[in-house]
Amino acid sequence: MTNPALTHKDEKKLLHALFFLFGFLIMAWVPRFPEVKEGLNLSNGAFGSILTTGSVGAFLGLLTVGHIVHKVGVFKVTLAGIALLFASFTIVVQIHTPIYFIFCNIVIGFAITSLHVSLNTQGFHVQERSGDIVVTSSAGYWSAGALVTAGFSGLLVGRVGLALHIGLLSFLCAVVMITLLLRLNPVLVRANTHPETDYSIKDIFTGFHLDWPVSLGMASAIYLEFAVGDWGTIFTKERLNIDSGLSTLPYILFTVFMIFGRLSVQKILHKYSIERVARFSTIMAGASFGICISIATHLPSDAKWISFALFLIGFSIAGLGSAVMGPSYSSAANRRSPHPSAVVVGQFGVMNNVLTTALKWLIAGVIAATGSIALALMIPAALMVVSAFFTKTLRE
Repeated sequence: MTNPALTHKDEKKLLHALFFLFGFLIMAWVPRFPEVKEGLNLSNGAFGSILTTGSVGAFLGLLTVGHIVHKVGVFKVTLAGIALLFASFTIVVQIHTPIYFIFCNIVIGFAITSLHVSLNTQGFHVQERSGDIVVTSSAGYWSAGALVTAGFSGLLVGRVGLALHIGLLSFLCAVVMITLLLRLNPVLVRANTHPETDYSIKDIFTGFHLDWPVSLGMASAIYLEFAVGDWGTIFTKERLNIDSGLSTLPYILFTVFMIFGRLSVQKILHKYSIERVARFSTIMAGASFGICISIATHLPSDAKWISFALFLIGFSIAGLGSAVMGPSYSSAANRRSPHPSAVVVGQFGVMNNVLTTALKWLIAGVIAATGSIALALMIPAALMVVSAFFTKTLRE
């Protein structure tokens, strides 16, 4: 079913706006975590531990939501996800009891995953019909929303109350997202109408499709993004002993160049295949990051600004090289799987979560054992280079 008044260009714009608001909404409270922690009266360690409970909801969502989207369609799942996010974010910033916070955080994890699965299902649907690289550009708009809201929320700290900020922002984002969703409704993926292709609860487990080359390539390629997010600012601040504000600049540049790469890759793919672009990107990103960090950490302390410049160069190139990897492997997983897009997004997400969690524990273990973040960061840099061997799975 197609709405003649809604062109592929209009459809992409509306979808990109949804992804931008999705990133803007779910990352808005991150800069205000110190206030959330204070309201719960918890230590850093305890607060960090209960934050991880969101992964429980995310795991349940990845395991089940794809099948629900296949059964009832994108519209209902996205609408429910938006409503659940609005309600849970409005409530969570007013909670002062850890056990209630844990429950609400699990719901947030589930709601975020619901939107992730449903919106990416629609992204694959648009990509298949238009021939454009919609999944990659949508990821770029999500990253842009997350970056903008981080700066905006940071400015509101100390000026606007936490509950008012998150409650009002959640309401406004929910209203605009529902409006955009209604505009898109005529072209959204519909509920499955073929009983023979329905999925039961049993199928969630027995029909799980493992595509190891794509999953390993994905985990190897995107873990640098996770490592930079987890340790980049801490590493810059502790290694160079510079101002806290400046210490976030490498990560900001990493994100800015990633967004730039995701939004401009369409032009490159008119000349080169995605396999060739991805192979060059992984080698360039991993090698540049590893070399820049290695040189910077071996310079004398009185050359810290040269080291900082090398950090900026290394993080920027890594962000640009990482830009296409996640969306490209997701597209490959969808293309190679016998299941519908909605189911693929969920199943692929489960495998990706398991592998990246294992890598997070590995990095944390190396840092605990050696005390060197620089050494630990060589692991994701090396994995990025290794992922070049899996890029043949991206061949169309």
